[in-house]
Amino acid sequence: MSDVSNRSDGRKLPRRQRSIYQIHYGLEPRRGSVMASPLPLRRFTRQVAGHSGDVAGGKYTGLLQCSDGTILKPILKESQKREAEFYERITSSNRPDLVQLRKFMPKYYGVRKFTYNGFEQDYIMLEDLTDGMLEPCVMDLKIGRITYDPYASVDKIKREESKYTRCKQQYGFCIPGYQVYRVGGPRDGELVRAGKEQGKILCGEQVVTVIRSFLNASAGAACRVLLLQLLAALWELQRCISRAGVLLRSSSLLLVYDASALRACCGDSVARCRPPRLARRRAVPSVFPSGGSSFSSQLSQLSPVYPRLGASPPVSPRTPSPPVLSSWSEALARLATSHSFDNNYQEKLSRMKLEYRARLDRLANWSGERHPCGSLRVVDFAHAFIQDEGNMRVDDNFKDGLDSLADILEALLKDTDDLLS
Repeated sequence: MSDVSNRSDGRKLPRRQRSIYQIHYGLEPRRGSVMASPLPLRRFTRQVAGHSGDVAGGKYTGLLQCSDGTILKPILKESQKREAEFYERITSSNRPDLVQLRKFMPKYYGVRKFTYNGFEQDYIMLEDLTDGMLEPCVMDLKIGRITYDPYASVDKIKREESKYTRCKQQYGFCIPGYQVYRVGGPRDGELVRAGKEQGKILCGEQVVTVIRSFLNASAGAACRVLLLQLLAALWELQRCISRAGVLLRSSSLLLVYDASALRACCGDSVARCRPPRLARRRAVPSVFPSGGSSFSSQLSQLSPVYPRLGASPPVSPRTPSPPVLSSWSEALARLATSHSFDNNYQEKLSRMKLEYRARLDRLANWSGERHPCGSLRVVDFAHAFIQDEGNMRVDDNFKDGLDSLADILEALLKDTDDLLS
């Protein structure tokens, strides 16, 4: 099938082709991809939290991945049916607060039946947030100190209150799982995964350490460009939650970025995004055994005083002079290019220009549909409720968790402020 239109001069315009699969399921074609029917399915290997694995009889209960850039979430119980209804209402609503919230949710393509491993069941079709990433880094943060809905049973409340207790009470969120590709160092390109077993014991500064590790900032400061992208989206989500009439319980926030894009931005080491801190006053050791540590002992009226390195070999007039080795050589080379003994201003200006271009690109193009180096989405709405317009109130439980996460990322961003000094 196709849509055909005619020009005023009688010639036909090129036809806009649409596949049978798109017409049947109402999906728009993705750029650079071809929709296939039937879709090949495979297990989603990038899942970092939630239910996964086989149950008795060979039935698979985890996420599946399609070849068209979507993932399938199985509907196994009544709460997941309510999640599908939540997606339907948000997608079809014209309420300004819900339209704004839709920007921070994965694209929803409806509920469809698929057969995998001999079992047919209903699946929620969602956008694959890691589609197109070479080295996807994903962190799942369950937001809120309260992770059960108002209609939960007593047993459900007890189970939820016993999980991730210390982390939830301290920060208003917990970390059920994450995966990250290392950037730089001897472990460059290595995939590191952690699940709920590690998340259950996290508390205090360990939480900040894990977030720094996820951002590839263990050996120094985080990439400032990546932090700005995550924080810009997080600040906007904070404003959205303050106005949206929704109650989110047991929902998660996914932090996603591509380590290969981070490597292209920062090189082999993320610490390059932040030059090392230098003390304002420091003693310069003398190169002479008895010269003390004063700076004047290395200066003459015309130039630095180079140390003698032993008896000089006889040099014929035709032989070029050997290079002079001293503690001044590196400093003079740096001074020749950046006019400073301590700071490399050219590298700072280069980083500032890179950050400025990235911020302009984000402001001009980021609309919730692109996936820049860093992005975030809210997922898991099995225990989410839409409030009536006449009885709307702020979900302080969810907002407090976002505020706590923003404080951590803002502190990491502050560590990179000397880039602008």
